[in-house]
Amino acid sequence: MKSVNSFEKPEYQTQSDEKTEAFYNISGVEKADSNEYEEAIKEFTKAIGLNPMDAKSYFNRATLRVRIGDIEGARSDFRMAEYCRRASVIERRDYSQL
Repeated sequence: MKSVNSFEKPEYQTQSDEKTEAFYNISGVEKADSNEYEEAIKEFTKAIGLNPMDAKSYFNRATLRVRIGDIEGARSDFRMAEYCRRASVIERRDYSQL
């Protein structure tokens, strides 16, 4: 039986498929859990590069920026996280009207 907390990387057809938003988010969380904050921030930045509207990546990066004392960077990321979250809610609401 596998542990609930274990993560197995799925098989990918090409190497480029491996570099997904989810891959970078998981990697960022793992690095943050190991107190590798700067490296975790880089992983969340890569996830944002793949999906600039991903609220959770902005939120995760903002949280780490607070930890390292980058308050202005954190403030900007928290704002973007809220913007993305609101945009997502509006988008879902608009599609439900179809």
